[in-house]
Amino acid sequence: MHGKSAWPRIALYSVTWPVMFAYLSWKHTTKLGDKVREVSGKGKPRQVWEQWVVAFRHSISPKKYYVFELFRPERYANAGAYIARYEFKGGLHNLIESRIDQSSRRILNNKAAFFLHCEKAGVTTIPSFMLVHDDGRIERLATFEGDLPPVDIFFKPFRGRGGRGCERWLRQPDGSYADQYDTRKSPADLLAHIRAQAKIEPVIVQQALFGHSALRDLSINVLTTCRVMSVKNESGGYEVTHAVFKSSTRSDSVVDNFHKGGIVSRVDVTSGKLGPASDAGTKQPCVWFDRHPTTGAMIAGRQLPFWQETKELLCRGHAAFSDRITIGWDVAITDDGPVIVEGNVQSGCDMIQRTHDLPAGIGRLAECYAHHIQIAERQPISESWKARRARA
Repeated sequence: MHGKSAWPRIALYSVTWPVMFAYLSWKHTTKLGDKVREVSGKGKPRQVWEQWVVAFRHSISPKKYYVFELFRPERYANAGAYIARYEFKGGLHNLIESRIDQSSRRILNNKAAFFLHCEKAGVTTIPSFMLVHDDGRIERLATFEGDLPPVDIFFKPFRGRGGRGCERWLRQPDGSYADQYDTRKSPADLLAHIRAQAKIEPVIVQQALFGHSALRDLSINVLTTCRVMSVKNESGGYEVTHAVFKSSTRSDSVVDNFHKGGIVSRVDVTSGKLGPASDAGTKQPCVWFDRHPTTGAMIAGRQLPFWQETKELLCRGHAAFSDRITIGWDVAITDDGPVIVEGNVQSGCDMIQRTHDLPAGIGRLAECYAHHIQIAERQPISESWKARRARA
């Protein structure tokens, strides 16, 4: 919703927000307040009061008060520097995007185009073999013999988010494929299954990779990834500012997302060492894992392999999308080195700010972003952006 069409909703929220806020404060404090009191010593009335303070001063919701653990004094002191999801996604991102005439946004949002673009630029990304359209038509992105590539297969909706609709099928010695429940399909049956899924939404078929052998005790059964933020700096170069490592806790999952049992750790961007892990913070506040809750493997202090190579790959990747100020990368670290899974145009900071003690509004990401915002404010809105908004 943009422009004049947004005003009715803004007017409604302006009148009703105190009631909505009171309900959300009651909901989250009832659910999480007792545990927070045990850890922080702050009773529920104090927690509610702080929620109202950060809402008035910094537009932080009751939910984010708990997600960012603002009941911790050192975090509460920096509450004004926490960046809300809407401030980045659809806010500051759009301010800068609106000044770009020929945007690479389309390529980043298109999994097939992203793979081909990275291949051309010499940037290592997850092998993508074909795009299956909703009419059953197959568009091959790479050369292989037969109906399906003779490798482990991972497929997902072309526009999918959050790991929904993903499936992994491992190739067996007899040429068939098996999923995590040991359901078996011949190549012809699996292709028919993929085409059936594509009728709902086009499907991209990729190679199923596995994480580095030194990290297998944190992955359970999935390809674990890092979410890494890179930014174009003041001199036009690129640097990595934040990173988190995602682990899985469920043997029946094929992705590492939160709603599939994932947990997230801070990554020290200089050394590549992990901090303790946590979930999204809305179910069990103040719970941090130094060891993996399923395998017992040590998380805190763990060294990620190929970390310098990972940062170098992502900076080269960012250079291939040079109009972007920031990119939120999903990157896997395998035995052969880092492999980019995808790049996100409008990446938020919630995982970063939950796991890091300093908010995203403090540090290099904020400094570089502020530099580019100042430049964007002096530039006219591009004609292509105006045309897109007119169509919307």
